[in-house]
Amino acid sequence: MTPEQQQLMALAAVFQAAVLADQVATRGECDNAAAEALFGGVMAMNESDFPAIYPQPARLQDGLRLLRRSLGREQSKENARALNHALALLHLSSRLRKNSDVISILRHRLIALEGQRAHFDNLASNAFCHRLAGIYLDTLGTFRFRIRVQGEPALLQDEDNAARIRALFLAGVRAAFLWHQMGGRRWRLLLQRKQQLKILNSIKFSEL
Repeated sequence: MTPEQQQLMALAAVFQAAVLADQVATRGECDNAAAEALFGGVMAMNESDFPAIYPQPARLQDGLRLLRRSLGREQSKENARALNHALALLHLSSRLRKNSDVISILRHRLIALEGQRAHFDNLASNAFCHRLAGIYLDTLGTFRFRIRVQGEPALLQDEDNAARIRALFLAGVRAAFLWHQMGGRRWRLLLQRKQQLKILNSIKFSEL
């Protein structure tokens, strides 16, 4: 993929996290393979290029679809919930970039978790999600800004579902961080929407 395509695929990872969080909130489940790809991106904290962080971009297809629909201004109730999450994750990422203390805590907590990674069956397990959720609460969760999650009350009250959603939000912020590092800016999505959509449409799933 070209640098421009990789930049938008990093944004698609943000949207992928938003889609999966919405699925957990409304259905109580999500695609574990897609979630694992996002959580792997969180743990690849020392990498700075897209292929190293997301070596299986095909698992980001739902996020890519939502991003295309959003830039194409295709609206639906389901899209609106996930889109709101994605925009909130971009905002949360901007808050994080301005707070070096929280970045330092986040990095140290992830380094400690990386040292214990072998104790978990897989990155999408409930146990691993709870660890990521704890890191989210102790770092991003300290900001005044809160992401409002709509879904089934019974599902949202389930501790495993709540942990998975927070873990996905942490993964979304990590992807947003990468998108910004690669030159991604929100104003381009507004003022260069057609150009960005053209680049997105040049990405074929068969190439991922």
